[in-house]
Amino acid sequence: MIRRLTSLVLALVLALAAASVAPAQAAPAAADQAIDVLVIGDSYSAGNGATGTAYGPSGCYRNTTHWSERYASGLRSQGHPVTVANHACSGGRTPDVHTPRPMDTQTGRTTAAPADVTTTDQADAHLRSADPCNTHAFPAEEFWTYRATSVSGGTITYDCTRTLRPQADFVTGGTDLVVFTMGGNDAGFSTIVQGCFVSVTRSAAACRSAVDTARGLIPTIRQRLLDDVAALRAHGLREDARIVQLGYPWLQVDNGFSLPDPADPLTPYPAGDAVRSLITDATAALATVPAAANVGHPGQMTFVGGVTTKFAGHEPDAQSTNPQTWINEAFSGADTNLWYHPNDLGQIAYSKLLLAGGTYGAGPSAPPPSTTPVPTTPAPMTASLRVRAPHRPVTHARPVVLRIAVRRSDRTAPAGSVVVRRAGHHRILTARRLRAAADGRLRLRVRGLDPGRARLVVTYRDRIAPLVRDQVVVRISARPAR
Repeated sequence: MIRRLTSLVLALVLALAAASVAPAQAAPAAADQAIDVLVIGDSYSAGNGATGTAYGPSGCYRNTTHWSERYASGLRSQGHPVTVANHACSGGRTPDVHTPRPMDTQTGRTTAAPADVTTTDQADAHLRSADPCNTHAFPAEEFWTYRATSVSGGTITYDCTRTLRPQADFVTGGTDLVVFTMGGNDAGFSTIVQGCFVSVTRSAAACRSAVDTARGLIPTIRQRLLDDVAALRAHGLREDARIVQLGYPWLQVDNGFSLPDPADPLTPYPAGDAVRSLITDATAALATVPAAANVGHPGQMTFVGGVTTKFAGHEPDAQSTNPQTWINEAFSGADTNLWYHPNDLGQIAYSKLLLAGGTYGAGPSAPPPSTTPVPTTPAPMTASLRVRAPHRPVTHARPVVLRIAVRRSDRTAPAGSVVVRRAGHHRILTARRLRAAADGRLRLRVRGLDPGRARLVVTYRDRIAPLVRDQVVVRISARPAR
């Protein structure tokens, strides 16, 4: 008994000694630690093409046999408890990470107008309160916006738009790993597929234009992805959480597929090679995102390469058909939203690529030794807005010049939209897009204000930080008598 107790004490002392010299870093998740996985992104992240059970908001095409679910299943087989929350949606673009996404609009709807509702502005307020289009099927993800078109005879005629909340809204304090594909739709994925590969719409001119346009957008998409990463952090992603991005496969098997070119009958346009080259170059650009994103956040983001080589030989063949394809070919089903998306074999291939990296160091970290400072979560990014109006009255015939200053809390260049409305009114008086101005300063001219005192509401919607408002009062004098 004494020997056994002595051995236990010695083991404990050795364990404590080892812990005292361990480096202060996030430890990989142990096999008995839960991992919360958040999936965001586009159709390749949502589940288009998988044959399991569909779920989620209409049009998102999430699927229970998607690669993220298979990845989670693989981790569970290794002893990791895993939860998956998929908030990706078909058609997703990079702004959808930090900006609400309109999905579909119903027009010409009608409802009874309360007795005190006689104007469209009053109708808009009533509709927002009543929320008549809301199905409440996915209250955490969807909301509806309204626009009254008329109020007549006790009836409101209006349009309503179903809108998805920004994907970054679903980051929680427990999120350990964010995985996604994104950027393909920014580059014009569907335009490339239709212009280059679908027999009833393709042509040399359409394909060349789609490829050239996409190639020119690569630097912009890279920057947008960095904005997405910043948005995840601004929404509370922990410093020890991990971010993993996957690329896209080539969309045409390597067989020299070309399209006849009426502009040059002797030289067909090499559509297959052009798209494959585009995806190769875009993948190389995407692979550089983590290095930039990890500045100040070492090791947080990873790009999983090898998608193109994993799928090599298993791409569609627009020339005839590829019986070995892992990607749904055109006309492989009635739903065109599933064309050129991974089938079940493609979903398995994606999951295997992801599983090769294990947990990527994600998961609850071991408590740091008492001598090690506990890392703190950086404060979410915010924006500030300051508006100055003229001190003296402005003649009715002249515009009111507002001086506006915008700042981000992390001192990066602000980028977003400034909108000016009159308090209590829906109509926009003027608006300006702030394109990464060097100092965040601009001047806006407001015209058409009636004589008297006018309270103006200025709103700044940043691409990453939460919306902010400021108000000013301006005095408008009547036109001078002649």
